[in-house]
Formats: sequence, structure tokens, C-alpha cells
Amino acid sequence: MCSSGGSQPRSHPIERDLSLSFFPSFMKCPVYIIDAFTTRRFAGNQAAVCLSHKELNSEEEQTIAAEFNLSETAFPFPREDGTNFENGQSFSLRWFTPTTEVDLCGHATLATSHVLFNEVGNKNESLHFHTRSGILTVKKRGEEVEMNFPVYDITSAHLKHLHDPHQGLFPMFNAPSFLIDLIRCVIPESVAVRSVAYAAKAKKLIVEIDEETTKFELLALSPNFSEMLSIHEDGSHVRGFIVTLSPKRPLQQGFVDVGEIPFDYVCRYFAPWVGIREDPATGSAQCALAPFWSSIKKKKDLYAYQCYPNRGAQFRVRVLEGSEEGRVSIIGASMTIVRGEMVVKNDPTFYEPPPLNL
Repeated sequence: MCSSGGSQPRSHPIERDLSLSFFPSFMKCPVYIIDAFTTRRFAGNQAAVCLSHKELNSEEEQTIAAEFNLSETAFPFPREDGTNFENGQSFSLRWFTPTTEVDLCGHATLATSHVLFNEVGNKNESLHFHTRSGILTVKKRGEEVEMNFPVYDITSAHLKHLHDPHQGLFPMFNAPSFLIDLIRCVIPESVAVRSVAYAAKAKKLIVEIDEETTKFELLALSPNFSEMLSIHEDGSHVRGFIVTLSPKRPLQQGFVDVGEIPFDYVCRYFAPWVGIREDPATGSAQCALAPFWSSIKKKKDLYAYQCYPNRGAQFRVRVLEGSEEGRVSIIGASMTIVRGEMVVKNDPTFYEPPPLNL
């Protein structure tokens, strides 16, 4: 727009501050991006957490998750009348990838807990999340959060020409023939496969590889995702593919933390069936790996590391006993990366663009 004489240029209406008073049918939702399962920024796994003051429907939540385009976006909401994010102890919690809702997500639960405890200032020592996987209880532990999650029953896959070194530890099942081809989409012939296990409830495949595999070699794995989806398109049997090992010589193989404390087991996690090629930190995978490695190593407390190029995440897990048998404790820290606000429409049409009188 041109100005004449000495007059000041008139601002275009679209350049004005579009406050919520300008669009009364809109509301602000606090949103956060959190790095979970890490004590340093730009590591661990990213999750978005959306604190909407009205309960959103599935379509709305899926639209927001697609917009963030992170592995998961979490949507907590207070369950009890008269409570809010600041004082509530009981919340519903849903998790969405960019393409679908998932039954369980550890890192997004950790991220949600971090937001409620540390960003919002919820003073409760514990919170209860009502989810598609039941009630998940989290407790504040200093700068960390302890999550109480279910463990998945493990079965061992019987595959032709594969001798299982853990025979007798887990029930055996005859694996479908396509699993061999699926495994070769991820594990090259140069890397030895020691055993294959399966967590049926979560549809997670566990592929244990050579215990002398180095961190460099584990990170060098380059799955053929298109071929994985071609072999097993619908994800009816496998929705998550875990590669794991218990390093024989952790220090020499590169599997120790900054204090040179060795990890009991390490892993990578691939899930193209739910729109996630690779996840940097997967709490739900520990619900399968914890009972798997606990049975093999004969110990309840485990220190784990999830490899991911240029990131990585650490987990302290404990397979619980007694009255809490069938549960696993997962402890981790988180870092806030982004604090912001999202503007959403406060009516059923949700994202219909508002008219601008230009």
C-alpha cells in the first residue's frame, strides 16, 4: 500500500493483533513441547502436551496431533467437577500420533506429568491418568517422575533355523512365516539374531541381536520401511518393532552413560504402522523389554538406553512384585523446550477459518 504526502501508511487489517476479543468464539490453549526421558535439552523424545479448557473430541485431537507432527501429542483433561489442571489429581489422558490414537505412550505420559507438576504447579504428590490401558499412576520423585505401567506377557517365537538361547523361559508359539522377511527388512545378514519374542497385547515384536554389537553398529541399522509395510501392511500382528541386546562388554561397545555406568540392555524402536518410522524414547516398549530382560538376567532393577541418531534416552525400570505384580515402574526426567499458546475455535466446527473484513 502506498502513502501520499507526509501521512503515515495505514496498517492492513490482517496485520493487526488478532486477539481473542476480536474472535470471541476462539479460546487459547496452553501447549508445551517436552523432551522426555532425558536430563538435557534436545535429547530424549519429543511430545506435545495440550491443556485445553474444554474437552475436545477425537477428530479435534487428531487434527492437533497432525499439526504438531511429533511422535505423540498428549491430551489430559480433569475428570472431577470443580477441579482443574492446577489442583486436580485425576485426569483422562489420550495420546495421538500424527495419524492415529494409540493405547499407551510412556514418553507422552512422562511429558504430561512434567507439565502438570513443573509448568502448571500441581501440588499433588501423585496423579492418576485414566487411559485406554487402564489407570496409570505417576509420582513426583524430586526432579524425576515415577510411572506405574502394566507389563506385557512375553512369548518366544519359534522360527526355522533359529536356536533360542532362552528356551524354557517363555511360552513358545509358532511364528507366522512373514516374520522372517520382516526381520530382514531391519536386521542385515551381517548381524546375528539371537532370539525373537512377542508381546501379543501390545503387538510388539522383540528381536534380540548379537550381544557384541557396538553402539555404532546398532545405530547403523537402516530399516526398509516401505518393504516393512508391504510385507505386513495392516499391522494386525506387529505394530512396533524392537531391536535389543544386552551388551557383553558395555564400555568397549559404547553402552555406558556419562558416568561410565553400564546399561543392562539397549534398544531401538520402529513403528511405521502407526505413522512413526522410529521413536527416540518409548516408555511403552519398556513394558515389554523389562519383563523380557528381567527374566533373562534374573534381576528386577534394570538400567536401559534407547539409541536414536543424535538423541538417545535413559530409563530406570523395576519389575514390581507382591501386590503390584504385573506392573513395572519406569522413572525418567524431562525438559521443557517450548511454552506457547494455541488458538482453537470454541464450537463444533473447530477449525473453520474466521471471516476477515479486509
